[in-house]
Amino acid sequence: MNDYRLEEDPVTKEKTFKRFAPRKGDKIYKEFKKFYFYSDAYRPLKFACETIIEEFEDEILSLITQEAHQLADTLCGEKSGLCETPTNHTEL
Repeated sequence: MNDYRLEEDPVTKEKTFKRFAPRKGDKIYKEFKKFYFYSDAYRPLKFACETIIEEFEDEILSLITQEAHQLADTLCGEKSGLCETPTNHTEL
């Protein structure tokens, strides 16, 4: 959340969150991470994300349950790199 800042369009006054921080693969990433940024500006974005998750919690959990096998393999192998080969995960 700290990688985004709240911007206001000068004409429409519409507020949007825009990413200002480089991503891990960008050349400047290592230099950028030497700096510490803290702002209360990201709090509305965090609140909005938490509200969406809370509002759709049942649907999200239902989808996770339906795709539990595939999700476990994806989290274990592809995302975290903790598993070498797909296994038969029946729970997370």
